[in-house]
Amino acid sequence: MFTIKRISLLFWIFLFLVIFLQLMLSGIPKFSFPCAFLTAGCNVLTLRLHVCFLNVFIRKYMETHDTGKFVFSVLFISSITAFFITIECYLIIRFMMPEAVYTKNDMISMFFGTFMASILVSGMCYSIEMFRKNVVAEKRHQELRNSVLEMEIDHLRTQLSPHFTFNILNNLQFLIRKDQDEALELLSAYSKILRYYVYESQNKWIRLDSEITFLKHYFELEKGRSEEDLEISCQWDIPENTLLVIPFLLSTFVENAFKHVSSFSEKKNYIELHVFLKEGNQLFLKIKNSFDSEVLNRKKAGVGLTYAKKRLELSYKDNYDLEFVSEADSYSVSLKLNLTNE
Repeated sequence: MFTIKRISLLFWIFLFLVIFLQLMLSGIPKFSFPCAFLTAGCNVLTLRLHVCFLNVFIRKYMETHDTGKFVFSVLFISSITAFFITIECYLIIRFMMPEAVYTKNDMISMFFGTFMASILVSGMCYSIEMFRKNVVAEKRHQELRNSVLEMEIDHLRTQLSPHFTFNILNNLQFLIRKDQDEALELLSAYSKILRYYVYESQNKWIRLDSEITFLKHYFELEKGRSEEDLEISCQWDIPENTLLVIPFLLSTFVENAFKHVSSFSEKKNYIELHVFLKEGNQLFLKIKNSFDSEVLNRKKAGVGLTYAKKRLELSYKDNYDLEFVSEADSYSVSLKLNLTNE
């Protein structure tokens, strides 16, 4: 990757070679190798000082945008630089090549040639400075964008927490009305879920294995409090891995299926869940439930899926596929996530 410093270094090396070759091949008078080498080096150093001084005016121009003053400054500085370079060439020739003939016309030609070169260098300097400014601005913009994304994710996490807690408290009312032995088992499952919730809810990323364990407990809990005529099937194909995922994402879709599953008396009521990994890091969740659109229309829409979609967009932008399929008597969710390793 080319940084600004590397681009600048390459530019000065290229400029040195151009000046050196020009003096060797078409110099008037003809330059010897040592004389051309020394002259090219002195010219580059002078132009480097020219750039350092010019940068002050470039930065002022970026603040004031006074084009007329900036153009005049560039021409004035370039003419001074050209004058000094011409004097350098004259002194070096007189010192290293005393036999050479260096006329007034040669000095004038050298001055105007160097003047054009100084303007060219000024243009390159301006371009590099603009590039540097854009890189810095883009970096600040990205940092600000990342900061905003982090704030939005934290905000969604704080919204998710009371939403999840509300569902648990709401289910406790159902638990205390059931058989005591079964209620104790379900409360034990709740304790595992709450323990996981307390310790993991503040983490941005957790291990996929931990999330799958939590999801299994959550699924069994929902299964335990469901109606007897509800047919439930689940399949887990998750080998050992070191993948990371955001917490409490998958349970949202399980919760939604149990919340909106149909309660037909004459039809089959079911929930089918399949969670699996493909190609090492691609996580798939497919869940389908029987569905009664008339009952759903009478229910108030929840916020779980809305939060899930926002969290996916913020944490997995361009790395997920989420599809909802609503039919007359069924509803299915298909989620694909490209996960990262620890």
